[in-house]
Order: sequence, then C-alpha cells, then structure tokens
Amino acid sequence: MSYLVKVRVNGVEHTAHIEARLLLVNFLRDVLDLTGTHVGCDTSSCGACTVLVNGMPMLSCVMLAAFCAKSGRPTS
Repeated sequence: MSYLVKVRVNGVEHTAHIEARLLLVNFLRDVLDLTGTHVGCDTSSCGACTVLVNGMPMLSCVMLAAFCAKSGRPTS
C-alpha cells in the first residue's frame, strides 16, 4: 500500500507517493535527495540520523515517513 503524503522540510512543501514502510531517513535521502541526514548504525544507537520533527529531535532511522506527514492518505 502506498500513501500520498505532504511534508514541510526546511520551509519547503513536498508531496510524494511513498510506501507505508518507508523510513524517514530514506524518504529524506532517496525521495527528496536531501543527503545531509546520515545513516550511521541502522539501530538508533548512534544518533547520526537525528532530525527535528515539529521541533523535537527524532531518530529518522526508526521512524516511518508517513508518521511525519501532514496528510497521509492511502492510495492504490
């Protein structure tokens, strides 16, 4: 199942179709081509993937991108 999501990153609105299982770190790097977020350990222990979500630091390697979307709705 895929989702149509809208997110604001660095003040810019983005809309994309994503798979429900896509991690936030992969969304930022692969979909939005924002490679400043790094994948260090893939287990949430190093903090290299930390990003701000609504002003709170979050580990993007263990957070689903759909969780951060303004309006995620299932599509076929």
